[in-house]
Amino acid sequence: MKRNPRRAYDREGREIAPPTIGSLREQGETTAAVFCHARECGHSAVISTDRFPADMPFPDIALHLRCSGCGAREVVVMKDMAAYYARCTSGVGTAVGLPPSYRVIGRDLPWPDEAPRTA
Repeated sequence: MKRNPRRAYDREGREIAPPTIGSLREQGETTAAVFCHARECGHSAVISTDRFPADMPFPDIALHLRCSGCGAREVVVMKDMAAYYARCTSGVGTAVGLPPSYRVIGRDLPWPDEAPRTA
């Protein structure tokens, strides 16, 4: 049996269902950290998960992305730990303790496939 590299497995080899975007939204997670693994690129970004359906498995976001730096599809998606820690330490539901330079694609910045927003 071939294993899916985007899934976790228990000791008996059974697939562990990944969290869905909807289940993470219920926990207050609305962003994801994306990293390009293409050779000599190393580009990273934080994206909004608003454009993805709630029933999509979180790891499968990577299948729909391309690096805006080099164009490669070798991207990895992880939980946005900066927003998670800011939310945990602020004592409220939203990420309050983030630095002013923190920008989220899809909220603060347009997606590369969208026209720039005008104020």
